[in-house]
Amino acid sequence: MPTCPRISQMNIWKCENERHQCGMMIEHNAAIPRCRAYLRDHRNVTERKTTYLTWHRIIKNAESNVKAATTYARPRNCIRDGKLIDSASSAEPYIAISYVWDTRPSFKEWEGRRVTEQALHIADRLSKHTSYALWIDAICIDQDNEAVKMVELAKMADIYRGATAVLCLVPEIDQTTSRVVEHGTGIIDLDGFRALEHAGDTHGMYMFASQGSNKALHKLFSSRWWTRAWTFQEAVLNRVTFLVGEKEETIPISDVLKISHPISRRAATQKKDNLLGQLSSFWDSVHSMSDAMKVYMPLGTAISSVWRRQSTVTHDMAYSLLGVCRLETITPDYRLPVEKVFADLVDKASSKGDFSWLRWSHLIDRDATCEGMSMVPVPATVLATPASAITEWRSVEVPQIWQSQLEDIKGIINMLQKLSYGPEDIWNLLFGLHVGLACDVDRAVGGSGLAQALLNLATGYIDGTIKLEDSEDDLVGQKPYTRGYGFTAYASMAAKVWRNAQLVVMRSQGGTTVVPTHSGTGQARLHRLPVESYRGTSLCLVVHDSTKFRASAIGVMVENDHAGSGSWQFTRFS
Repeated sequence: MPTCPRISQMNIWKCENERHQCGMMIEHNAAIPRCRAYLRDHRNVTERKTTYLTWHRIIKNAESNVKAATTYARPRNCIRDGKLIDSASSAEPYIAISYVWDTRPSFKEWEGRRVTEQALHIADRLSKHTSYALWIDAICIDQDNEAVKMVELAKMADIYRGATAVLCLVPEIDQTTSRVVEHGTGIIDLDGFRALEHAGDTHGMYMFASQGSNKALHKLFSSRWWTRAWTFQEAVLNRVTFLVGEKEETIPISDVLKISHPISRRAATQKKDNLLGQLSSFWDSVHSMSDAMKVYMPLGTAISSVWRRQSTVTHDMAYSLLGVCRLETITPDYRLPVEKVFADLVDKASSKGDFSWLRWSHLIDRDATCEGMSMVPVPATVLATPASAITEWRSVEVPQIWQSQLEDIKGIINMLQKLSYGPEDIWNLLFGLHVGLACDVDRAVGGSGLAQALLNLATGYIDGTIKLEDSEDDLVGQKPYTRGYGFTAYASMAAKVWRNAQLVVMRSQGGTTVVPTHSGTGQARLHRLPVESYRGTSLCLVVHDSTKFRASAIGVMVENDHAGSGSWQFTRFS
């Protein structure tokens, strides 16, 4: 067996002499110890000359190509050379700053407004390296002018999109962090990591990308910057975005997100929910930033990431999503009750055909919610659940789904009979208490099946033509077999549940389901409806509600049958 090199700095596998603890991997059809491939690739990237430059050198080098964005709303003010300037009527390029406010900010009067000393310090520090105007929220938004503040917050996404560059200030970054990230992204592009990825070796991929859980990455991801709601969209709306340390150390955020992918995969598959000091839900949130940089995010995906973060004001958990979800037509208003803010958020998303937020609705405690909120997810709903961003959802075309008018139980039975359903199918569609075996036994001994007798008994209990008494229940099967009587427990249970129910029939090419309306209290029951699409037969989970967002829309979650990943499709019914 080959001997591991004794290189303490790089031997992350802790192999000694001929005793390998690293495990084997297949590369170019040959089995080699993982430590051999890692040390080879690590040496390759560390011998390269760094390509990382400071942010101000990058911007200066690209100066001839810099033009002010004209397609986005501009900020009202920026700061340049220590002075507040009018930016709304100017085409002057600017740099937008993303940072975390001090937990106890100190304010001072400056140019006729109240600003934080922290923001002035940032402006002074960065202005030493660039002649560009800077946009820093605590300076450029008048914090005491609510009318102006609401207008500027509504433009927040455009302010970051239209900037020449975005600097995300992460004080935990130093030269060591920069080298580790640069080396990690380089290793990911080499043969060893690709072989591990091809084999689905999540542990090996993590060890290569993180360079053995390097302490510099632990320090980087421990920053408060990663935990704030607003920083999610601030970091993903502009392709020229950098993480910047206190001595202007600069890392392209795309490189940090690149190494977060194998880290998040490892976090999702290991038993201990702690990797580099963070939970798997944290890594889901970080990794999803890569997707947010490419296309707009469905609301359901965005809240699974952003709502695991924090904000000082609860309203911001909604407003910080507007840019990544392309819902900027919502104007932030902190005077509104927070319940209305979240209801308006899902309302606006739904009006654009995005019902992905319904994936969180089944988790809501409807008995504890306010009026009209029993289908509206809120941050507490997401925080109380485990990570769920592993499955990637895609859109798929679903044919028209037919829905009947509301009917009581007898009306629904008549409707299903007209649709040529037999007693057994009707019983199972309505009550879900499968007595097919009993029906088969009954037919085997010359009977015509129990389903019709059970239907008659249940509807008789419901409309009062048959008196429902506890003595007729025979759940334990102690009474002698009599057709239509020995299984009265089924009929009595069905009657108790559906006595005052209003129901609808839903049909697709794949099948039929009967769905009761939901009043908004208690847990809504999810019903399965098979749907045929060009990808084959899928399953829908359907809930119908009689009030708005409990839900006026019927959300259909389509998932590939017997598969670990699925697709979304939502149809609104009038």
